[in-house]
Amino acid sequence: MSDVRCAPVSGCALGENGVSLLRGRLRSLSYEATSVDAAVTTCLVWVAGVLVGVAGGIADARSAGALVHEASAVLAEVPAPSGHTKPSLPAPHLLTDRQLAVLRQLQEEIPLRQIAERMYVSYNTIKSHTRAVYHKLGVCSRAEAVARARELGLVQR
Repeated sequence: MSDVRCAPVSGCALGENGVSLLRGRLRSLSYEATSVDAAVTTCLVWVAGVLVGVAGGIADARSAGALVHEASAVLAEVPAPSGHTKPSLPAPHLLTDRQLAVLRQLQEEIPLRQIAERMYVSYNTIKSHTRAVYHKLGVCSRAEAVARARELGLVQR
């Protein structure tokens, strides 16, 4: 494995598509599946380590937090050991109480501004909670978030 190096892939962003592209390129070099997973794991752990290292040197706590969050997302892409599978749906405990409250409000077809008024917080706070809910549930829209939440039993129909 020492001959496999983690090099930037032009136009490749980390995430599921980036990891799939990296796996495909390694397989095209005739690496076995176990070697491919080991190389992908090595690269992802290295990237996460770099992000955390950079975060440690930044004086701005918000930027440092964002980098650590990205490092966590990178590590979430690490392939599961042989014989194990990643859960297809996230665990409900990943959402904070406030995010769950916002998610429950998203079921109703009311504007985010009205949700903010009901919860006595700013509109921007609700937007932030909504983005976090979408990210944690792996969805891109309000309808998808509500459907996924129902699948997970986080909200009632």
